[in-house]
Amino acid sequence: MILDNPNQPRENDAVLGGQSPPPVDGLVLGGIEGIKRRLDSNSQETRIAALSDALKYGKEGQEFLNQIVLTETGVLQSVAYDLLFQSFTQNEKQNLLQHIPLKSEAGIDYRRLRHLLVSGEWLQANLETGEKIQEAVGKKSQSYFHILDLHNLSQTDLRTIDQLWVKFSNNHFGFSVQKRILLEEGCKFYRDRDKLPCFYKHNSSDSVFNIYKELGWLSSAFETSRFNFKTAPIGSLPWITGKEIRGGWYYQIPLIYRSDL
Repeated sequence: MILDNPNQPRENDAVLGGQSPPPVDGLVLGGIEGIKRRLDSNSQETRIAALSDALKYGKEGQEFLNQIVLTETGVLQSVAYDLLFQSFTQNEKQNLLQHIPLKSEAGIDYRRLRHLLVSGEWLQANLETGEKIQEAVGKKSQSYFHILDLHNLSQTDLRTIDQLWVKFSNNHFGFSVQKRILLEEGCKFYRDRDKLPCFYKHNSSDSVFNIYKELGWLSSAFETSRFNFKTAPIGSLPWITGKEIRGGWYYQIPLIYRSDL
């Protein structure tokens, strides 16, 4: 009888010699060592599956994933981070947030944004978000940027910024949160006569202004002196502001509109 030992070889454990199913006289490498071997695969699908299996080995698996978060970059780091985040308790999640991947195709340093969000300085983080986006689209030296410039924000930078907001606010803020709420409200996205992203709710005469007002997002954005996280409507941040950016309250629409968010 084989005991239910988490370190016993499992269905997807590595097989020395590379054969699957293993030969009769083959040696199956289980546990974390088996996962490490599968991470050497040329197949990204195999590597991601290996990371997912790490959680089957309890604390040892979590410690292994934590090392991946601290030492790797790119897809493996992101997958390991998300797996840990989903499996951790609330207190463990708070510690893990300090190591959230800060990836940027534009070479942007998002550490200050992370610090502001960790500290719950939501309005300062909102300003920092606008400035970092302005920098990421190559307009740092200008006093403002055009709404069309937001199309130049890479998927990597957009997701980094969004995940910082989503995770540190516990799904209270973030571009993806705004998008989810608008879709749940029945809003339809389209491009206007100038090819700019926009949306409406019941009919094309609905203005973005009225929809935001109905959701409580406008009062939250403009009455900053009375801003309070506990009473702020879900999705009311971030607003694209930054350095004298014109019409900032609707500048995030091209980001919400994007299919890669």
